[in-house]
Amino acid sequence: MEEEMKQRVSLRGTWEMMRPVVAPFWGWIVLLIFLSVAAACLVVSEPYLYGHIIDSVTSSVARRVVPAAGFAMIVPLLGLWAAIVLVESLLVALAAWVGWYVGNKLEQVLGERTFEKILSLTVHRFQDERAGAMLSRFANGKEAVWGINNQILRVAIPSLATFSLIVAVGLRLEWHLTLVALVFVPVDIAIGLYHLRVSIKQQDLMNDKWEETTGLVGDAFSNITTVQGEAGEKLVTGRFAKTYLQVLKEQLRINVRWAAVDASTSGINIAGRLLLFVVGVKLVFAGTTSLGTLVTFLGFVSIMYSSVQAIFSGLPEVARSFNRLDRLSRIWHEVPEVRDRDDATMAPKLRGLVAFDRVGFSYRDGNKSVLRDVSFSIPAGKTFAIIGESGAGKSTLAKLMVRFADPTRGAIRVDGIDLRDMTLASLRPQVGFVMQENMLFHDTILYNMRFAKPKATREEVIAAAKRAQAHEFISKLPKGYDTVVGERGVKLSGGQKQRVALARVLLANPPILVLDEATSALDSKTEHDLQKALKEVMRNRTTIVIAHRLSTVMDADNILVMDKGKIVDQGTHDQLIKRDNLYRQFWEIQAGGYV
Repeated sequence: MEEEMKQRVSLRGTWEMMRPVVAPFWGWIVLLIFLSVAAACLVVSEPYLYGHIIDSVTSSVARRVVPAAGFAMIVPLLGLWAAIVLVESLLVALAAWVGWYVGNKLEQVLGERTFEKILSLTVHRFQDERAGAMLSRFANGKEAVWGINNQILRVAIPSLATFSLIVAVGLRLEWHLTLVALVFVPVDIAIGLYHLRVSIKQQDLMNDKWEETTGLVGDAFSNITTVQGEAGEKLVTGRFAKTYLQVLKEQLRINVRWAAVDASTSGINIAGRLLLFVVGVKLVFAGTTSLGTLVTFLGFVSIMYSSVQAIFSGLPEVARSFNRLDRLSRIWHEVPEVRDRDDATMAPKLRGLVAFDRVGFSYRDGNKSVLRDVSFSIPAGKTFAIIGESGAGKSTLAKLMVRFADPTRGAIRVDGIDLRDMTLASLRPQVGFVMQENMLFHDTILYNMRFAKPKATREEVIAAAKRAQAHEFISKLPKGYDTVVGERGVKLSGGQKQRVALARVLLANPPILVLDEATSALDSKTEHDLQKALKEVMRNRTTIVIAHRLSTVMDADNILVMDKGKIVDQGTHDQLIKRDNLYRQFWEIQAGGYV
């Protein structure tokens, strides 16, 4: 009972996901069904027609009609048969085109909406699941739409229409033979439904494992420098091969089950044809039916069994497709931890007065408190630095500013407005965020820099690059700003990626700037040159600088010292250096004792 309830909820969730996707194409879907059913009707008319031709020929032979006259009698039937074949071919071709169009459009719309939905998930969500596994779920979900479109709209519905029409015509033409033809159909259906029910549960587990193999590949590709640097190719491929072999064994068991279904239904269908032939021959000898009618029913039973077999041979694909859509719908129905409130409004043009009011943050399990009772205010246009040991909560604090996460206690306000009262789309462009590790898109430097301001001119891009000390190295690249940087920016050094990321933020020109170890990957000279540029950029702009190297924060208007999620001290560099505190300890360590 509980399992059935889960399945109903699952199907409902899948339908709720698909309903807005399918809605614009209902007209096309109805047209596809009409064309398919019309073609099916013509398919049924063929055996009926050549049964009449057989009866006409046997009648002419029995009456010793002149061959030319006998042939002339069947010419109209042959012409009608040719016309039926022609129209049927046109309908099948048109149905195929409409089916491809519907499938492609559904795949496109679902893909776009799913991509948008996935991008709305919280950053932490992507840390909980392999990127490769999520990519596999995304790709499989799109393909599932095509599978369902093909198997249900183009195969199952026309086959069902053909089956129903044959039964209706057969009962009217010769009900004895119709009942004989139907004897084995319930057995076919029972076998197919049983195996379908069992395989759906198994396939859900299999999809988990297939996604795991894709996730392993994605991990290896993303960490290729580590794999090759540690000579770990055999370790990675061995793990992949072992996982893949386990999954393949399980998948083959499912495939064997469906092979057994195909074999059993084929055997049953052969038995059904044989039984129909034996009974039909007896009826012909008894004079209760004609040879043409027997031939018609032999054609009917062949189409009937083919229809049933077509429906059930497509069930594995339908089962896989529904399972994949169900897995995709689970992402659709996820509620992002960070999202717009129902009453959130567009953020005004911010001046940059930032206030943390007793802010606390814990991870979802609640076992670890990362920030505790953090309170401070940054006047608009001022620069505040945050220092502390690794794990003190500095980067978490920075992420809260751009709402990669929300405080679990307290509030963060800008210009007196709670960040949660502003829409994400209007807040984030006004908070420039440069992280310690900045990944770039597999595209040109120009594209990567324009990402924050797509309509920026080339001159604006170059000006931002110069301010970020990036123009010089970009100019020396083979194609300059049109150089493709590789996936995650692998063709650039860490310092070069950092400068491109800084230039991207400077191009956007936000009123608030958050630099989380933004110069950590730079050499001393580049860092020194960039610091001079940053001082100019930070002037009259609210800036939060998170750093380990104290030389980068000495000129800040105020320095906050964090330890174990709390602010334990604050002041200017000159004030803090005079106290016997954590800041002074850091300074002495980094200065090598020469204070």
